[in-house]
Amino acid sequence: CSKNLFVSLLTSVTSAKVAVNGVQLHYQQTGEGGHAVLLLPGMLGSGETDFGPQLKNLNKKLFTVVAWDPRGYGHSRPPDRDFPADFFERDAKDAVDLMKALKFKKVSLLGWSDGGITALIAAAKYPSYIHKMVIWGANAYVTDEDSMIYEGIRDVSKWSERTRKPLEALYGCSLTVSPGWNAVA
Repeated sequence: CSKNLFVSLLTSVTSAKVAVNGVQLHYQQTGEGGHAVLLLPGMLGSGETDFGPQLKNLNKKLFTVVAWDPRGYGHSRPPDRDFPADFFERDAKDAVDLMKALKFKKVSLLGWSDGGITALIAAAKYPSYIHKMVIWGANAYVTDEDSMIYEGIRDVSKWSERTRKPLEALYGCSLTVSPGWNAVA
């Protein structure tokens, strides 16, 4: 396992934390456009692991792009990730409140996987605050087959190097996926 930290090749990206709903949420921001876009990563992901190309390549004159690490993931630790029954609703509130703390009047959301679910909930709960959305790979429900697939991906050593390496750089070489799906370093 490489001990090198994930290093972004971006030079015009602000990286910071802000207090939101009792936790310190990490985010990266770039661009100066009038259209604010929040990037919502999937399970275990972070702004830098899941959205490096978007941070680098989205038009910085048209968009202000923010990629966040949901509570318990990436650089928004501590605390470690937990999974109460309403964790997607909590993430949706955190995401909207982060963007409000950053003084955005209205935002568009790009979310994939768990980030897509979070974005859909945010749009349902805060419709006047959400401008547009792009969602992919989000579940509407979990089937028995999905549960079996989730069990099969717990063994991180079987993941592709392309998927595993950035997460090991973020969480450490002893990355494991527990029954609650939190990353443990």
